[in-house]
Amino acid sequence: MIFENAARAVDDAIASRSETGAALAVTKDGETVFTHSAGLRDAENAKPFTEDTICRAFSCSKIVTSVCAMQLMERGKLDIYDELAWYIPSFSEPCYIRDGKKLPSQPVRLRDLLNMTSGIPYPGDGREGGEMMSSLWGRLDQSIREGRSMTTQEFASEAGKCALVYPAGQEWMYGSSADILGAVIEKAADMPLDEYMKVNVFDPLGMEDTAFFVPPEKRDRLAELYECAGETPRKPSYVNLCIYDYDSRPAFLSGGAGLFSTAADYAKLGAELSCGKAGILGRKTRDLLRLNGLSAEQRVTLNWDSVKGFGYANLMRTLEDRELAGLLASEGSFGWDGWTGTFLLCDPTEKISVTLFLQRCGAGTSRLARCAVNAVFGNER
Repeated sequence: MIFENAARAVDDAIASRSETGAALAVTKDGETVFTHSAGLRDAENAKPFTEDTICRAFSCSKIVTSVCAMQLMERGKLDIYDELAWYIPSFSEPCYIRDGKKLPSQPVRLRDLLNMTSGIPYPGDGREGGEMMSSLWGRLDQSIREGRSMTTQEFASEAGKCALVYPAGQEWMYGSSADILGAVIEKAADMPLDEYMKVNVFDPLGMEDTAFFVPPEKRDRLAELYECAGETPRKPSYVNLCIYDYDSRPAFLSGGAGLFSTAADYAKLGAELSCGKAGILGRKTRDLLRLNGLSAEQRVTLNWDSVKGFGYANLMRTLEDRELAGLLASEGSFGWDGWTGTFLLCDPTEKISVTLFLQRCGAGTSRLARCAVNAVFGNER
């Protein structure tokens, strides 16, 4: 395979100042076959952005959390129709708010967490009933800043006391489901989330630079986070979803957004999900990741630009309509992105994965990510 076009897409984004720095990694048949990086991880000090630059993965963390849940399902420790309250008892009487009234909801199930149909919002959602979860995220942030952070279990337990924004299972809504799922994984596996991930995902795949914090000896490789690109990129004056630049293990292990990683490391996960050589998931489980899990009614609210042509399940989008999505990858390709522009797409049909890491606030699925995917798959003959 020849990747000049993919490299050029990265270089052009840097040259046009659309991005400050970026790293791309492509795998084929379970092996990394191409890497390319350009731009700066630290614009003030002219430090280059490389494949081993450590980035805040944000919602790309959800892919690992999904893999952990799938492993536990394979081992008979979780069932997607389990009630969430079996693991987090405070969810035993779920309710939602409508017109100022508290109304009972059907049980939240693990399937709802995996498919983002739980009704558990992210902070600032703005809908009736969402104020309680917004307040909880605020209390979590305050506890971290005061040095007495809530743990993963404490956060999940407090979330169970908050109202949902709709009856469980009613619609798709991107929210705090993956963070609650992280607490479920801890209960089902009887070990902390970070330990489970290390033993069952990171160590088997050789992902040595992926964790919930960046230790002092690796800090020099941590990219700066910028609000914009251009000649004078700005650093944000706020912290999103309580993800601080931790240099030691945090008490709150965010299954939805907490991991730090590199393009080179995350490409190892992409290689595994698109090929399965290491065997951390069974073949039939990896097949499941290609499928939509939403009903027609739930899909009405799956309306972001970045999910056009996709279904959704297991904390990831699943490609169904290549023309509508505007992507050259195969139907059944799956993956997700992060708030800072981290991105992974896995194509089991071609046994190819594409990993792109940026560090720009609000980037999500960037134009560069789409261009890089199409440049990679456009080389298939």
